[in-house]
Amino acid sequence: MKHGVVVAWVVAMGSGVACTAATGSPGGGGGGAPADGGSGAAGSSGAAGSSGAAGAAGTAGTAGASGAAGTSGAAGGSGSSGTGGGAGAATGGAAGQGGAGGASSGGAGGSGAVAPDHLEIVAPAEGQVHVQSGSPAQAQVSFEVVAGASITSVEYVIETSFSLGTSTAAPTFPLTYPYSYPGNRWAEARGYDGTGALVATDLVNFVVQAPTTTGGCFGELDALGVAYTPTTARGVTDAVHLGGSVNGVLFASGTSTSPTGDPIACEFVKSLWTFAEVLKSHGIVRVGTLGSYCYRCCCSWSETNYCRGPSDPEPDCSANGYSNHSWGRAVDVRYLYLADGTRHDINDPTDWVQGSSSTTCTSGLAAQTGTSLLLYTIACEASAEHAFGTVLTPNYNSAHRNHWHMDIGSSGTPSSWTVKSQWPAVDVAGADGDE
Repeated sequence: MKHGVVVAWVVAMGSGVACTAATGSPGGGGGGAPADGGSGAAGSSGAAGSSGAAGAAGTAGTAGASGAAGTSGAAGGSGSSGTGGGAGAATGGAAGQGGAGGASSGGAGGSGAVAPDHLEIVAPAEGQVHVQSGSPAQAQVSFEVVAGASITSVEYVIETSFSLGTSTAAPTFPLTYPYSYPGNRWAEARGYDGTGALVATDLVNFVVQAPTTTGGCFGELDALGVAYTPTTARGVTDAVHLGGSVNGVLFASGTSTSPTGDPIACEFVKSLWTFAEVLKSHGIVRVGTLGSYCYRCCCSWSETNYCRGPSDPEPDCSANGYSNHSWGRAVDVRYLYLADGTRHDINDPTDWVQGSSSTTCTSGLAAQTGTSLLLYTIACEASAEHAFGTVLTPNYNSAHRNHWHMDIGSSGTPSSWTVKSQWPAVDVAGADGDE
């Protein structure tokens, strides 16, 4: 995530199974005798005829492999199915296949439980919440699948094919992975056959939740008097919907007069509280935003780099990393409103007079007058008051001509800062300049 920073704050960051021969066999078949250590013999089919009784089950062997398949019923009328040999006791082999159905109106043939290439994640359950514990805080997420006979290994992957590991322990192919970062998570199981060919996949969404502590971030919002409703959003830790103003300033979408509907990280709401102090000192009571949350890659929205929903595939962000909007820890500011309804538009070239990125908060600020001076002052003070780790303005590049981008990085609380634009020698992008 490489960017030029207009205003930047550096972020720390077997047993044998009985077989059933489905046959249409008339007449009474005899049962198989037990064999010491072997499998029970198959029940033989009855002779041709009509409506005979079912063949008796073969007696189970004492310690051998699984029962052999029942013999197919001969052609005939509506005979009952002959029963196959019993299961071998102790550690017998895999189950034999059921016998084929007899001709005419005999019974149907046996079938397997799942298709050879079947793959289904059964753990974790869709939407399951895993709460972190311990120090460092982690959530142990266990994966298991139901897999067909042709699958010999299962790999579990997340986020642009990052592999959690591969399991060869049939039949459930279990694997446990320690998740250190909370938020909405996504994982894919990939089933491979004996040749190494990928034959099946399945997807599951689940939640890794931070440890519950007394108060926590929500407790801090309660103490500040912020109206909010906890929610969930992919990638966002302690997501909330705002229910009103934050510290006397309303953060809305565009020109709306209602609180933004975007999910926002609880930690970022505290940054908005600090920002509101700056805004109120200049008479600003409402902010019109272009959005806070968008699960996508850095560095700008496009038809291919769009906001992902909960069930969308993970984006490939290997080139530029994820946008900090993915974590609900950023906001794009377009409009600033005074109490009398006066609106200042960052996209208006007279409201924000463009200058050099490296001098935004020095000579650039000093050269401004009127509304442009007000907006330059607010942007620079927002960084000086440590409201945000990164502030990108129209001076940064053309993608920011119509807004300020403000964020606090992907996780944690920024512990150090540098207002780069206040030093003329610094005129390059910083690692935290993430749009």
